[in-house]
Amino acid sequence: MIGWSLRRSYSMKPEVRVHANLVNLGARNRVVDIRGLRKKSFPYVFVWVLYYAWVITFATWWTASPLTENVFGSNVRYIMHVANLLSSAAFVFIIRKEWFVKTARVGAMLIIAGMGAFLIVQDARIQLASAVIIAISLGCVNISILMPFVFAFNNTEKLYAVVGSNVLINVISLFMEDEVAASLQSNSKLMISSVLMIIALSATLFFKNDCFAEGVSEKRTDEPRMQVWVYLSLVLNCVFAILCRGAGKGVLNIAAMNSDYRVLTLYYLGGVVGCLVYVAVYAFSKKAIHLAWNITFGCLAMGLLLNASSSQAPGLAVVFAILFGISGTMGMINMYYILGVIGKKYNSMRYVQLSILLIGICGGISGVVLGDLITRINTFGVSLIASVVSAAVVLIFLVFAPAFASVYYEDEWAKDSKEMDIDNEQLHLFRKYKLSNREIEVCKLLLQGYTMRQIAAILSLAYPTVNTYCTSIYRKLNINSRTELLLVFKDYALR
Repeated sequence: MIGWSLRRSYSMKPEVRVHANLVNLGARNRVVDIRGLRKKSFPYVFVWVLYYAWVITFATWWTASPLTENVFGSNVRYIMHVANLLSSAAFVFIIRKEWFVKTARVGAMLIIAGMGAFLIVQDARIQLASAVIIAISLGCVNISILMPFVFAFNNTEKLYAVVGSNVLINVISLFMEDEVAASLQSNSKLMISSVLMIIALSATLFFKNDCFAEGVSEKRTDEPRMQVWVYLSLVLNCVFAILCRGAGKGVLNIAAMNSDYRVLTLYYLGGVVGCLVYVAVYAFSKKAIHLAWNITFGCLAMGLLLNASSSQAPGLAVVFAILFGISGTMGMINMYYILGVIGKKYNSMRYVQLSILLIGICGGISGVVLGDLITRINTFGVSLIASVVSAAVVLIFLVFAPAFASVYYEDEWAKDSKEMDIDNEQLHLFRKYKLSNREIEVCKLLLQGYTMRQIAAILSLAYPTVNTYCTSIYRKLNINSRTELLLVFKDYALR
């Protein structure tokens, strides 16, 4: 029966078979294809989008500004931000993958209880204690919903979850900057915040323990090995958090307080544009990760340099705000998307732990301290110094961008980030024959029915090079034809 199925597959007309394979490969490679969103992942995507939008716009420091009256007040919000980051960094070392359903629900109940105490009790000390409890519980929920995001989502779900949350963050922030929202009483804003929070956390009731694929909780012998240079992505994340969400945020606040233009409104509009640009990058670019980081750091450097000249040309504050909004949003999306891709690619809890530790401690808390210091000094001189120094650091990274790109492209995860899902399935079928990574790529395409010339075009290789790989594959497998290749890998070909 197996042999008959294989023969029938290759009895199709060559042009029909090639067209069908090209369509299938194109669909598989389109991470932005909305058809990659699965019904079973809806509760996790839903809570990611709404929950993080609530956390960032109402409870933490990332979008706080002197011109926005937030529901908790600036001082309490700073404390909540630090407590949230510290608890996230602690819980990521405590919570195991298979615990995420229970810990998410316990954290959600504590957040709701803390919010209730904050609303009902008017004593300042009890409100502060409630805010700290909320922040610690946020850290628990952060890590709990991070588990399915990293280890259960496919790449399409990861992409739309982080893009969707950032779109909502910027839309809510735009509303909060609007004159209508500004006229609302603090209690009204707190009620709006509470309703959004409860709706987001209600999705935890639909969480299930069976969302992980088999083998996710343990290291498997057929998983690719993480190279040391993969950790360079953590350096980029940390530098971005300090420069953009730290020093850059302080510079933005000074510009907002001293400019005649609606700088914060333009900043959030730039954030919406950044979301659209990010999706477009992954839809049309072959080197999406590197282009996304180059746009992020390029817009950041250009915006900061324009802000340094805004005293002579006040209109430059408009361009600065838009560029800074684009860079800030694209950087946040890229940071979490890469975390999700690499974490799942290597089934690496260590990478996830180091990411949260660096984002929370090195990037988040130092960013709060630096940004708050710049905002409190509130002089054009300190804004100028912060802009020039930050832009100089960013430009240094842009100079070394080609080196980063060449290192990144030596690894499999950068290629997988463009596809709808991580390709780790059944690697043991190939590796027991000691095939190289490139030989595995060629072998998979051979099994899908491509000719060597088509494989050369798909992998951007010369035809003789593909021929050499095919010869090496046949030699290692001790076979002489594609029919024999199909029989050797019948379990892969028929999956």
